[in-house]
Amino acid sequence: MRNSRNALLSAALAAAISPAGEVLAQDHSVPPWSPAGYYEHPAIAESSGYQTSRQYDGVYWTLNDSGNPAALYAVQPDGELIAEVAVTGAENYDWEALAGDDDGNLWIGEIGNNSRERDDLALFVVPEPDPHRDAEVEVVARYPYRYPAENVDAEGLFLVDGVPHIVSKEAGRAVLYRFPELREGEQVVLAAVGELPSARLVTGADISPGGRRLVVCTYDEFWVYTVPEASGDLAAFTEAAPIALANGFGPEAVAFDGHDLILSSESRNVYHVPAWWYERRLEFPPADLPATEDQAEAATSGSGAFAVESYRDAGADISGAHLALDADAEGGHIALPFAVPRADRYSVEVVLTRGPEYGAVTCAVDGKAIDGEYDAAAETVLPGATARFGPVSLAEGDHEVRILAAANTKLGLGGMRAVSGSRFAREYRVLGPFERDTWEHIDTPLPPESDLDAPFTGMDGAHIAWRDAMAPETGHLDLNEAVANLTQQNAVGYALTYVHSPVDRDAVALVGSDDQVAIWLNGEEIHRNNAFRGAVPDQDAAACRLREGWNEVLAKIGQNGGGWALYLRFTDPDNDLRYSRVATP
Repeated sequence: MRNSRNALLSAALAAAISPAGEVLAQDHSVPPWSPAGYYEHPAIAESSGYQTSRQYDGVYWTLNDSGNPAALYAVQPDGELIAEVAVTGAENYDWEALAGDDDGNLWIGEIGNNSRERDDLALFVVPEPDPHRDAEVEVVARYPYRYPAENVDAEGLFLVDGVPHIVSKEAGRAVLYRFPELREGEQVVLAAVGELPSARLVTGADISPGGRRLVVCTYDEFWVYTVPEASGDLAAFTEAAPIALANGFGPEAVAFDGHDLILSSESRNVYHVPAWWYERRLEFPPADLPATEDQAEAATSGSGAFAVESYRDAGADISGAHLALDADAEGGHIALPFAVPRADRYSVEVVLTRGPEYGAVTCAVDGKAIDGEYDAAAETVLPGATARFGPVSLAEGDHEVRILAAANTKLGLGGMRAVSGSRFAREYRVLGPFERDTWEHIDTPLPPESDLDAPFTGMDGAHIAWRDAMAPETGHLDLNEAVANLTQQNAVGYALTYVHSPVDRDAVALVGSDDQVAIWLNGEEIHRNNAFRGAVPDQDAAACRLREGWNEVLAKIGQNGGGWALYLRFTDPDNDLRYSRVATP
């Protein structure tokens, strides 16, 4: 079942507006940047491997990672469960990958190695079950292995000509390994093929039908490598310049479906990315951008009528649709109602289509023009461009946005949202890393929470001290860079900043974190969330009161591997807050 809250003009498009305002039932599916599916089945809690069936059309397989039942799940493209199949003859200690071969088998990767100390890594082979009949399947072969040098973590697995290949999960590189031979039940030493350029922290991998393309992914990006000719020797991939596309999907697994990609995340969402999209190296709009479909019936326009137009009808070979308007000699607009939860400065983010018929786009809120202009002209039709207008100060409650097209141009609106446009805290002092007594939360008090000036002892008994750190304008404070590169460890770090207010005022702290976070304002805790997640701005909101002058803000951030980051800002409708790493006079 699709996650319609996040889908942008999804397959569940409930209403399309005809020029006369008539409601027309349509199904345009979803564009590449919106979830095409969602795992409703409770047992699919942490999808970490994904594979397209080679025997059953419309069937895809996934599995959970460490600590979950030994089972395979057959699903439809939208994540709906077809069958749950128990795997006998193996336990799920840390299953992290799933692959298929040309002989009708599925290969389960017992390859997770967070501790980098395991000596029982192995691949399990099962005949691909019939998802319409089989309730269990038995392991028919086990292939133990070890690495030729250092013991590393891995989550990427695929087969070429029956030979398993594994891609390591490391902070600064991705090493491709192969099995030099298969000896059932006997441990073999893998052979290193080489490093895949640019890739890091690989969470999934697959090779395309025909063997000319290799894809690997991490939590916020994927890389597609293409070679001129397929070969059993994959060294050519280690010399290929990849297509690299950042995204907000959080994928833990990736698979080819033909030459299109399917990415599966532990957040239970499934994304479909067609080759048409990644071959053009198009950037993704925000994955959580709200659906225009939910507002289609409430949308209005000026003198010109608009309609829901599929992207394919517009000239782009992807699923999904946009609201399309042909502006006349006086221009035109599409108006949408929206609401904001609190007083703040807001920017309006929109997804636009570019192309030869498209032109300048501007924006107005509540009848007043706001800053920004986007040129949507392009040589070919290219959906999914993200434009941002403003910021503008808005009161809590209902508002109207107008997306305006220049005279005699076409407008294609694929989504809209209002996001905080207030400045982020950028100047920090940071401290860490500290040991954690559990990976589940950061509730155990540590010395910085009671005394910022005490001497501190960090991980492995090291003496640590506050150091300066600077976040970019995006507000993303990367603690792997600022504190320590701990992409494969559990830890805790702190970030300290100060915010200056000219008056006493009520405010809301807007926080994003990877992973857990706690916030103290002037020594008083105002927020705590023991979440396991990737960081995006404004995930959490905490009401608070800023006093006149400088206010001390201390953040505690947990690290559970992978990214480690913080976003922090306060609502600022009057645009008069200032941030500093020290409380200056």
